[in-house]
Amino acid sequence: MDRTELEQLLIPFQLKCAENDKPLENIYLKEAFPGDVSTSYIVQVKASWIEGMSAYDAIDVLFDILWETTDEEIRKKVFSIQVLGSSDQLHSKQEAVVTRS
Repeated sequence: MDRTELEQLLIPFQLKCAENDKPLENIYLKEAFPGDVSTSYIVQVKASWIEGMSAYDAIDVLFDILWETTDEEIRKKVFSIQVLGSSDQLHSKQEAVVTRS
């Protein structure tokens, strides 16, 4: 699965976020291991609602919605979720990355 296909398969995730009053302003995909065509991706999301909460709480919300809207094959391609602040930097001084186990 390449980046373009994963972007399309994550549309239901984006729509459900909006439906749950957690709209995403932007979603970016970065290769977890650049240059490896079989790699999974880091999903970076930017949303104004994230600003008022800890990165961990925001990621919990996002993972719940991801699990609700995607199947195992899609989730295998999501290496981690990162939340970005308004300046497109990782959110807060807390570690803003949670990797799937």
